[in-house]
Amino acid sequence: MLVGITSFWMWVSVHSWLQGSLFEVQSKATLGIASGLFVVLLSLLAMGLVLFQNRLWSVCLGLIAGIPFFLIFGISKINLVGAFILVMLFYHAQDIVNGEISERIKMNSRLLIKKGLTSFVVGFFVLTSFAAYQSPAIESFKNISELPSATGVFIRNITEQTLGGQLAEATPQEREQVLDQVTAEITREANLWLGPYFQYAPPALAFGLFLILWGVGWIFIWLATLLGILVFQILKKAKFLRIEEYDIKAERIVI
Repeated sequence: MLVGITSFWMWVSVHSWLQGSLFEVQSKATLGIASGLFVVLLSLLAMGLVLFQNRLWSVCLGLIAGIPFFLIFGISKINLVGAFILVMLFYHAQDIVNGEISERIKMNSRLLIKKGLTSFVVGFFVLTSFAAYQSPAIESFKNISELPSATGVFIRNITEQTLGGQLAEATPQEREQVLDQVTAEITREANLWLGPYFQYAPPALAFGLFLILWGVGWIFIWLATLLGILVFQILKKAKFLRIEEYDIKAERIVI
């Protein structure tokens, strides 16, 4: 129940974030809320794998976390593929956690919580990039024929830094004229060179978003691990779970 509720509100926040520009102030606030919910969701899922230790339950958890995605973003072929990837990564995460539990002599709550988080993060980031590909945040880049206006500002800044020393003795009017001409020429050449590839801008941007998210994924893993350890210790203190010793036979290779 907790996974379903947290997942729903996280995807609602992601949906709100993807309705406008990805980097507006309002979008950053919404992204912050989504990030907080994501950390909570990751810690709940990690605890779920430790408590249930059942591959069928891992598939159920994947479906519970994925169904709110369909409710908010709709059912499409690409979303179905993303959900399948998510469920398979959940199954893989359960294998990793089960191996850690069965092969470890002394239980370490930090390792148990952390083991499956990478698979969770990849699965959710794949779904987010698929949602972004179909959202207004990237919709505006479909069927474009030239670089966005913001690119011109970037090119102008680079040009000004490059030619700043050579234009030191020019008047402000001459300086502006030269910068405008160079920026316009570079932008024109870039549009001519990139023209055939503009049709691939939306999937490239969606993949770029995935790479950016994956680049900061370690932050979510670290925070979710800390929160998961806290929850584990609370459950242990409340005697909801306990760690006990038992004898086991082990195999070895003899030559």
